[in-house]
Amino acid sequence: MKVINRIRRGSLAAVLAVSPAVVLAAPQTYNVRTGDTLDQVIRQTMGTSPLKVELLRQAFIDQNPKAFTKTSPRYLMAGSVLTVPNHDELMRQHLSAGKPATPLMDERKNWVRFP
Repeated sequence: MKVINRIRRGSLAAVLAVSPAVVLAAPQTYNVRTGDTLDQVIRQTMGTSPLKVELLRQAFIDQNPKAFTKTSPRYLMAGSVLTVPNHDELMRQHLSAGKPATPLMDERKNWVRFP
């Protein structure tokens, strides 16, 4: 019985040691102050991103539609809290969109071949 308790405690310790890496990080937010522009927010939160600024702007607008005015030039509303888009997710979307579709080898097996 003591051996089983030790194993359980040991495995619990192993789970607890691993769990911080497994737990997903909470989404990053930004509190908009008077005079902030979207480009300033992007520079502060995602300044090292290799993605185009236009793509990052659109990601912010898509993720936080209530933080912007409905008028033609969209302005940030002071006091709103922006959820910063997940950079890794944006990179995956952007990179996968640029890849051309190639047929799989199984699809090619029935193709007609001419000499």
